[in-house]
Amino acid sequence: MAAIERPPVSPQVQAQMGPPGGGPEFGAGVAQAQAGMDKSPAEVATSTVEKILLGVQDEAFRPYAMKAIASLKVGVAMVQQKQPKSPGMGMPPGPGGGQPPVPGPPVPGQMPG
Repeated sequence: MAAIERPPVSPQVQAQMGPPGGGPEFGAGVAQAQAGMDKSPAEVATSTVEKILLGVQDEAFRPYAMKAIASLKVGVAMVQQKQPKSPGMGMPPGPGGGQPPVPGPPVPGQMPG
């Protein structure tokens, strides 16, 4: 008697499980979510709303959708300008946006280093 690799399941479940013997195949939604991990919440919301509004197939609605999308993109740009730039990896935080402090001239009584 042969061993069954997978029990019988519905076609919908089979589509989610992927090919036999392979690991789980994640769909396009998971790939998009992983790609959006480095985006701000404002960027994610704007791209989501853009997809929804562009999905409406009414030409009378299209100018209003484009105006709303443009307004949201301006808002995202304003948020990005407002956020401070983080220092790069390995850069110690300091004055001047992550630049290391510049030592001044020696003061009398100080040992030279």
